[in-house]
Amino acid sequence: MTEKQGLKLGVTLHSFTPEYITYKWSLEDMLQLVSVLGGGVEIVGPAHQRGYPYLTNEFERIFKSSVERWGLTPTSYGTYADPFMLKDRDLNADEMVDYMVPQLKSAAQLGFSIARLQYFSYTVIERLLPWAEKLNLKMGYELHVPLMIKSEKTQELIEQIERINSPYLGLIPDTGIFARSIPEFCLTGLRAAGVAEQLVQRAIVLWNARTSNHVALEELLKLGLRKENIGTIERVWGSFGWSEPEELRDILPRVIHMHGKFFSMKDGLEPDVRFEEVTKVLVENGYGGWMSSEYEGQDGVNTFDLVREQQAMIRRFAAKYAAN
Repeated sequence: MTEKQGLKLGVTLHSFTPEYITYKWSLEDMLQLVSVLGGGVEIVGPAHQRGYPYLTNEFERIFKSSVERWGLTPTSYGTYADPFMLKDRDLNADEMVDYMVPQLKSAAQLGFSIARLQYFSYTVIERLLPWAEKLNLKMGYELHVPLMIKSEKTQELIEQIERINSPYLGLIPDTGIFARSIPEFCLTGLRAAGVAEQLVQRAIVLWNARTSNHVALEELLKLGLRKENIGTIERVWGSFGWSEPEELRDILPRVIHMHGKFFSMKDGLEPDVRFEEVTKVLVENGYGGWMSSEYEGQDGVNTFDLVREQQAMIRRFAAKYAAN
């Protein structure tokens, strides 16, 4: 059963990727689990929709029957702009629109009221808005690292949203931008990839100092980082951001959905993401939308139990600040 007032908790099927891609859980299995994880379901188009970007009768039947059977609420549909899908060039504006419109139609037909956008789509957003209005579908730019709230690109997106001033265009912050530390499993991955311990420790110092990716890489390469490990370092800077939770207050009027990104749970808490401060801002400002739990941690764990534990943590925080 979903919460009727205030912050509502659901889950994105992306959380169950390890079980899904190893055939442990089917699409129907995951949808059944959502019913006891808040009831709000988010899907990622290319990962979960057969026939993507087009909607097949089979997928529509399976999805809608599960939604009805388990009493689910479709919350947000993850679209992709994929401007770099071609080997020899980027998609032009017409091609991007032609690629995204079927996704918006799929989202609406499946019963979603929100479509998550990659920021690349900002170049064609005014051509997508008439479709969103026709389909009664809100679109939101995902603020995923490196799009911290105060970053230049995020500010450009906010300026565009303010200029257009449409109820069908907003923001979807991902809580990965509110990290307090680099998760331990990620540091273990750096070591396993052959990054020397002194470089791992230096990377931690640079990240804690909020050093830009470019400057950090430049220094680590001078200290001996091997070129084949550049990608492992870039994943750190591309996953964990430094936005202050208080900055969320300024953009909350434009927030239409939240991604509750988390990486682990320990003793009932997420050690690396500032969830209490984020929840405080949401509750104190009367946010009544959905937050989709989104697990992106190590494999080999029970993601269902982790999501349930994370949601219990958020509910505790929400109750604490609602009482105040």
